[in-house]
Amino acid sequence: MERQNDFKNVPNLFEEILKKKWDEIHEGPKVFRYKIKEINEKYLQEKYLIQLNPDRGKKRREPEAIHSLSQPFDETKFNFMKASSNEILLTLINGNEEHVFLVNVSPIARYHILFCPYMGSCLPQTITLDSLELVVKMMFASQDRDLRIGFNSLCAFASVNHLHYHLLFEKRTLYIEQVKWNHLKGPVYFKEDYPVPAFCCNIKKLSETINAYILIKYLVDKSIAHNVLITNRKSQETGVHVIIWPRKKTEGAKQFTDFNVAVCELSGWIPIYDEETYRTITAEQIEDELKKWKLDDFFELCEGIKSLY
Repeated sequence: MERQNDFKNVPNLFEEILKKKWDEIHEGPKVFRYKIKEINEKYLQEKYLIQLNPDRGKKRREPEAIHSLSQPFDETKFNFMKASSNEILLTLINGNEEHVFLVNVSPIARYHILFCPYMGSCLPQTITLDSLELVVKMMFASQDRDLRIGFNSLCAFASVNHLHYHLLFEKRTLYIEQVKWNHLKGPVYFKEDYPVPAFCCNIKKLSETINAYILIKYLVDKSIAHNVLITNRKSQETGVHVIIWPRKKTEGAKQFTDFNVAVCELSGWIPIYDEETYRTITAEQIEDELKKWKLDDFFELCEGIKSLY
């Protein structure tokens, strides 16, 4: 297990360390629930990247039943403190806090990693300003343009109620990274004509992370479920982009159908669990499923967000 004494010392090393260690664990026995080899994939209408991953639908851990965005951490349920030490890729130490990178034992794709900031504090799955600053700093530091960082809130297909982000590596540009945005107010932009409308904050220096956090906290306070993508691949603009989808809530345990609508799917990256569906699904069917999660009062929400800036 690699340990580093402060995030600021990691920038030139962390992707190399994570990928090398991930490959070592993946090649060994008994850690991953299934192995990721070559994944069948295709594009639909130059929008949706479709990937076939039937093992994720069949072999992953049973998700926790989630009923509220304010559901507290429950030590009796699965949490990342219970993960095997064999799953740890890298630990960053900052004073008494440890920020831990784990393999996702049921990966969407190669190098699917879980980042658990302040892991020992056992925080629920709600974005904090400190944790958001950490992942934005990570994105600024990254030399790998394939890296994206995702977050699923409670009631937005989060599977574990213990604060964590998803690190995902994909060489293709995603649909949401190609769209043009409209200015809402201050640092906030929005995209109405997308299957699930979204907000975006462009962060050019770390101190601007607060702009995205204010919006996210507003959603949490209003008990609005949300998914978040952090990327530096949006169009030709510089900086880190925090894309936020407010959406209708899910309740209970995650149910695996042909695909679930979480941060990857909203971004245009669709892991499919069924081979027949992979062969026959259309872009229109994908958009119909995505639109089911669109908030009915998005423009009312826009007015509330304008009042924040």
